[in-house]
Amino acid sequence: MTGDAQSNPWAEIVGPCYTVTSMARTLGWTENEVVEAGDQLRLLMLRTDDDVLLFPAYQLHDGKIVEGLQDILLVLQTGTAGRWTWAQWLNVPLPDHDPPRNIQLLIDGRLDEAIREAEHDAWS
Repeated sequence: MTGDAQSNPWAEIVGPCYTVTSMARTLGWTENEVVEAGDQLRLLMLRTDDDVLLFPAYQLHDGKIVEGLQDILLVLQTGTAGRWTWAQWLNVPLPDHDPPRNIQLLIDGRLDEAIREAEHDAWS
């Protein structure tokens, strides 16, 4: 992301990100496949103000896309089209919750619970 965490609060909320090139290299895909996956919500793709595409690193676990991510993104889009808001929903710390971040529900294989949480928040 452009700027540092102090000048851009999103950098702290979203955390480290891949570029199209680095995500393609990590997944063993072409750059076009990465962008297509972002367009189809198989990956969370964020566009910066200066038109750079970024992919939050937390959506990968052990070098693979976290299972259930697309299901969650499809639910979240029913509440808002704001992908930065989706990124925040997935990664913001949740005090007194188990797990402490929604993305961890997916990593832990708790997809049904993650979908319920996403539906609740998207539709409220």
